[in-house]
Amino acid sequence: MSTNEQTSGLKKLMQNKKFQELFWYLVFGVLTTIVNLIAFWILRKSFKVEWPVKIGSWNFDLFVTFINAIAWVVAVVFAFVTNKLFVFHSKGKVIKEFIAFVIARLFTFFAFELGLFSVSVMIMENACNMPKDDLWFSIFGFDVDNIYIVKIFISVFVVVANYIFSKVFIFNKDKKSSDSSEKAPDQTDTAEEPDETEASTSES
Repeated sequence: MSTNEQTSGLKKLMQNKKFQELFWYLVFGVLTTIVNLIAFWILRKSFKVEWPVKIGSWNFDLFVTFINAIAWVVAVVFAFVTNKLFVFHSKGKVIKEFIAFVIARLFTFFAFELGLFSVSVMIMENACNMPKDDLWFSIFGFDVDNIYIVKIFISVFVVVANYIFSKVFIFNKDKKSSDSSEKAPDQTDTAEEPDETEASTSES
């Protein structure tokens, strides 16, 4: 394959609406994850608090789950605005879409951000003997320890599930209705053409 063919193929791919939608969703999905991590980091650094809970023989810090929930709220607001305006370009009612968006995000929150996150932290600390505060590396004063590795791992599931909900259930209906309304004038125009043809035939 020549360089020109590769370039033209890349241009066609970049112009594809489905590819653009998926590309921008991934971009803003990564940014949403970063917003979540930064909010979580700020809260964790600001409040040196622990709420120790014992579940059977396993120990767990409930405060980590609490600040994770607050970070989730911040990330959800950011994700809704960027998804509506820049990913799906939806023109639907803001309140209606926001409610549907929050309901879908609540499902992924309880399933992954709360459920899988809490279970993963408990397994990491108790079964694997890896304390959540064990440091991996630091970058610009941001300490990346075990708990952030868990959050990044969970984020993969969250991003995929949220895309499915946003694409299929939240922003899709309004796009279909707007597409059908745009096609309606074309159909009326084509319907009128035979009438003009018949009129000209009768005059002749």
